[in-house]
Amino acid sequence: MPGADYIYPNVTEIARRSGLLERWGLAEPLGCTYVEVPADFIKNRTEVERTGQEIGSMLSRSSVEHLYEQDTDLPGTLAYVLHTEPAVPRRDQHGRQVRAELRWRDPEWLAAFGDMLLEIEDYLGVPPEIIEIHPGDRKNTHADIVEAMHTLIAAQWNAFGVEPLVLLENHSDQSVATAGRIRAFWTTLKDLHPEIAGLAGIALDPWHLRAAAKEEFPGAIGEIPADALRAFHIHNNLMPPAADDTIPWQEVFSAVRGLPGRACIKPVVYQKSRVAEAIAFCEEMLAAPRAAYAAPPA
Repeated sequence: MPGADYIYPNVTEIARRSGLLERWGLAEPLGCTYVEVPADFIKNRTEVERTGQEIGSMLSRSSVEHLYEQDTDLPGTLAYVLHTEPAVPRRDQHGRQVRAELRWRDPEWLAAFGDMLLEIEDYLGVPPEIIEIHPGDRKNTHADIVEAMHTLIAAQWNAFGVEPLVLLENHSDQSVATAGRIRAFWTTLKDLHPEIAGLAGIALDPWHLRAAAKEEFPGAIGEIPADALRAFHIHNNLMPPAADDTIPWQEVFSAVRGLPGRACIKPVVYQKSRVAEAIAFCEEMLAAPRAAYAAPPA
């Protein structure tokens, strides 16, 4: 299926965590289908001061109301992706490094995590179309993550009567990093909960895949089952990509074009001025084969 649906990323110019309308106002002129809304834990000194909670802690309902904006009269076309805690290192107010732990193996922790997402969604006024999660460390088995995805989908259905797409993002320093680990995870999901295979998948970050695979990266994407791939995060170390990058973008976009359904693409750049450039690069790469076929014969 040609083309892709774009996700407008969480750019730094948006104050605090904002609401949906401010993000939609930036996304709609660029033809984006979704906006990204952050749903990470308390992440900086400003949020500590606003909420009274510590770095790395889950948001309470009060903190949700302090950090997000509540909009009214949301257009029916507005859709969003809830991007949850990435478990990256951060500095607390004392300068100490803190990394939130993702404990998919812990039912009590998972219940609290799911409740936090529901509080954010309730305050924003509509549930998300997509929820992105991250693997965490190797204390979380593939089975733990699969069960967590099943639980999150069920919680969304019980609360809002909807079943969002729940995607796992690969990360170079977490437990699902390489093509082999992604493939093994997908096998586990289809063995344990085949009924959610249409509601779950991988948000593939080629930059992180390359960082994990190193010299084995060329061809790695081809090792990932096509039915697992639902979204792509496109960037070169958080900058707009270019055709002469060390990442083989032709291989990446060949995978996008070869999917049975329409992929979601998020340009992972954090400056508002760079989003259009990153989308234009993706459009050019998606159109490249058609341009080649259109050339006159030699």
